[in-house]
Order: sequence, then structure tokens, then C-alpha cells
Amino acid sequence: MRVPPAAADVAVVFGSGLAVVPDGALVERQYTLADLGWPAPAVAGHGSMLVLARLPRGTAAAGGRTSVEDTLLALVHGRPHSYEGWDRDALERVVADLATAGVRRFVLLNACGGLSPAVAVGDVVVGTAVVDLQEAPDEAPPRLEVCAPAEAARVAAALAAVTPARPGVYVAVPGPQYETPEEVAWLAGYGDVVGMSTAPEVRAALRAGVELCLLSLVVNRAAAVGSHDEVLATAATFRAAVGAALAAVLAARWPELA
Repeated sequence: MRVPPAAADVAVVFGSGLAVVPDGALVERQYTLADLGWPAPAVAGHGSMLVLARLPRGTAAAGGRTSVEDTLLALVHGRPHSYEGWDRDALERVVADLATAGVRRFVLLNACGGLSPAVAVGDVVVGTAVVDLQEAPDEAPPRLEVCAPAEAARVAAALAAVTPARPGVYVAVPGPQYETPEEVAWLAGYGDVVGMSTAPEVRAALRAGVELCLLSLVVNRAAAVGSHDEVLATAATFRAAVGAALAAVLAARWPELA
């Protein structure tokens, strides 16, 4: 394992079809995930790169304020999934290694299906918690707390200038199949959106004691009928706004970077 040489202010892990380098960011170095000993995903819409970039603080700040300082970003383009056959160590490795390298703030983005009638396709759900159903629980499934509801509400309010957003709970399932209507009804008892990733990264982050922001883009209504092409098409329409969304998140979640 080769740890990146610079500790970023914020690491961003992108989900299906969402990876970008934000407008205004200056790329300094790039690595393949294999260079770092990290698992390389094979799912369409996931890259296989770590991009280190500098974002001028005035770009991230609200109100047009400027600063001579920059925000150093570690942009992870691509994530592995349990249904590809990776074990828990591999699924947690990116976050664990970046935390070891000194990164203390993480933004995790994923594409998900809507469970709650309150969320619509195109909404972003700011996660307060992840209910982990990726491994069969002995009793009740683990609930991984991401951030306080008030913190999630503040981030959602900041995102409202970019896209409809609301706080909510993400339910992680193994995949890769889509849910039946009966499963959707059952899963809705646990949370607002459902997806096939992210829980291992949250586990690694909580163990490392770092700060988190979880953003789940609703790309479809959870149901048995669906396709990955549909996921990528919806994500593509949002990708142009990802840079502005990240700027809003940084200003709301970590104002010291604004």
C-alpha cells in the first residue's frame, strides 16, 4: 500500500456516474487506484483514479469571499462494491488509508433509489445515518450514525440553491439486484433511500474518528424494474452541478474551509 504524499483537507469519494474535478480546481497529481494498492472497481460509471487538486478558498466560500489559501482535495473516482467479491478490508481501505494519511473530513457521494414518498428523482438526501443490511445481522441491523440531524439540515439548506435536498437515512443492501415492491415496502421501514455501497466506508470513517458528510443522489424510484443505464443517465444530468454542490457542502459543513 502506498499512502498519498499529501494529507488533503477533504476527501471526496464519488458514486456511479458522479465523478468530476470541480470547476476552478487545479489538478496537482493523479494516481491509479492500483498505484495505491486500492481495489479497482469494474462497475460502469466508476473510474479508477485518485486526483489531488487545489480549490481556491474563494471558489468554495459563500458570498464571494476570497482567500490566499487553498483547499486541498483528494478526489476518489471509483469505489468497489461487495457484490464484486471484495471483502470488508478492501471495501474500507480507501477511507482507512486516507485517514491514516491525515485526512479528517470526508464527503461520500452515491447514487441511490428512493424509498420514501417524500423524495423524488433528482433530490439529494443528506445522510444522518446508514442502516447496514449488507451483512446478515444477528438481530436488528446496525445503524451507523453519520451526523446530527441539525447538521444534515444545515447542509441540505445550503444545497437547496443547487438542487432539492433534505436530510434522511440511507439503507445499504448487498445488491446488485433491484428491489421488488415487497422489499421496497419493507426497506422503507428502515430509511428514506436505498443503495449498494457506502456502509463500509462509513464504518472505516467512524473507526478513524473523522468527520463525514453523506450525499445520496436519488436516481430512480426503488423497484424491481430498473437498469444501471438509467442510474448513469440520471447521474449525468446532475454531474454538472456536483462542483457547486461540493462548494455548498464545504461552506455549510466545514465553514473553516470557506
